[in-house]
Amino acid sequence: LCTSEGCEVVYFRGDATVVLRETRAVPFHKSEDRERLVCFCFEHSVAELEADVTANGTSTIQASIKAACKAGQDDCERKNPQGRCCLGNVGQVVKRMTSAGADGAPATDCCGVKAAADEAESCCAPKAAVSAEPAPTADTSARSGLFASGGALVAAVLSSACCWLPLAAIGLGASSAGVGAFFEAWRVPLLLATVALLGVGFYLVYRKPRCAPDEACEVPSPRLQRFNRGMLWLTTVLVAAFAFFPEYVGAFTGGGGEVAVAAPTQTTVHYRVEGMTCAGCEGHAREAIEAIPGVVSVAVSYRDSSAEVVWSGEPDDAAVASAITEFGYRASRGP
Repeated sequence: LCTSEGCEVVYFRGDATVVLRETRAVPFHKSEDRERLVCFCFEHSVAELEADVTANGTSTIQASIKAACKAGQDDCERKNPQGRCCLGNVGQVVKRMTSAGADGAPATDCCGVKAAADEAESCCAPKAAVSAEPAPTADTSARSGLFASGGALVAAVLSSACCWLPLAAIGLGASSAGVGAFFEAWRVPLLLATVALLGVGFYLVYRKPRCAPDEACEVPSPRLQRFNRGMLWLTTVLVAAFAFFPEYVGAFTGGGGEVAVAAPTQTTVHYRVEGMTCAGCEGHAREAIEAIPGVVSVAVSYRDSSAEVVWSGEPDDAAVASAITEFGYRASRGP
């Protein structure tokens, strides 16, 4: 977009240009015609806006445009030749009208000097501090939201590492001793971080850009908005899958089993098993104990940190302790 007011070029890219006579509508800044549109979404002209301010002392049209934009009824990116919100241009016209005297002549400013008719501010108005950094755009906020949701996914993966990491180590034949306990200690803080980051992601992706009074805001790309929101919901599903992994993994690993009712010639022994961090641990511990000669049935519970074993002969506590040591668990006979 060519922002020069006196230039015939409206758009340019490289050597290609589009001039005023080739456009369907005249951008606000490229003309001084009072009948030109200043609001393309709701089709308000400069003359209409000036008449509104003259009749009411303020602009009811400007207020209605703001309300409509807040309700999401604007389509500035497509309708405004400048490709952005029209409120900045509307504000220029209103400021110019309200700074003029009743007779239409420029009003005297606080310095006793006639203010130029096209000045947007008088020297009495506080000057906004000019930031060296550009204001964040709607698309930038959406991308920041995706980064936040990505951080939530990482936190969710780590929060369930107390369960999946030992299982992965066991599957690879490596020792998992101490790994689950380390991540188990951090599970609650990581889950809280997951919820916080996911909340930030939803806020940034779904929030509407807010313009300062009489300022223009960049209109976000609808296609990029749909993509960002789709990715956010996909990330949310993955976050939930990892965050609740310790609760449902037992259904895939066989669970802790059920102990059979001991016959008169059999002995039931209760063991305290330490080091299990989720339901997925139960299956490995149960299978290891079931392989011990003389074991009739086993029931393992990670929530109770226990194992109930039915023996057909003399209980072998050392064999139970040895069988589950390779998984990083510790067993001792309990009450």
